[in-house]
Amino acid sequence: MILTLTGFMGSGKSCVGRELSSRLGWEFTDLDRYIEHKMGQTIPEIFKDGEERFRAIEAESLRDLVVMSQVTGKDIVISLGGGTITIGSARRLILEQTTCIYLRTDLDTIFKRLGTRSKSRPLFHDKLKVEDLMDTRAPLYEMAHFTVRTDGKSPAEIAEEILGMIVR
Repeated sequence: MILTLTGFMGSGKSCVGRELSSRLGWEFTDLDRYIEHKMGQTIPEIFKDGEERFRAIEAESLRDLVVMSQVTGKDIVISLGGGTITIGSARRLILEQTTCIYLRTDLDTIFKRLGTRSKSRPLFHDKLKVEDLMDTRAPLYEMAHFTVRTDGKSPAEIAEEILGMIVR
C-alpha cells in the first residue's frame, strides 16, 4: 500500500508521515527531501530555475517513488509537497495509485507554525498571497480519499486518526 499525505505547507505532512510509518513499520519518504537528494540542490535553489521546472521534477520524483514501491512490494508513506497535487499528472497518480489523506489545517495554525515569512518555502512570501494560494489549492486537496483536521492535534493524535480510517 502507498499512503500519501497532502495539504498546505506547514500542515504537518512530514511529522505525521514519520509517525505513521513508525506505527505501521513502513518506509517513509518526504518528497521534498527525496528531490533535494536526487538533484543535489535545496528546494529554493531548484525554484530559482522556475516553478515549472520544479513541478516537472516533483512529478517525476513522485512517479519514481510509486513505481519503486509497486515493483518492490514495499508499503510506504510519502509526504507530498504542498503543491504536488496541483500537477495534473501527479494528481492522477496520487488519486489512482495511492490512498491520499488531506491534512486540513487552518491558515491561522499554519502562520503560528511557520510565522508569516519562511525563507525555506519559495511560495510563502506574504500573507495575502498565501491566502490566495490556499484558496486555489483547497479544492484540489479536497479530492483526497480522506480528510483529517489537524488544528490543535499532535502528530501522534493525527496518525491515530488516520490509522482508524485506513485499518479496518
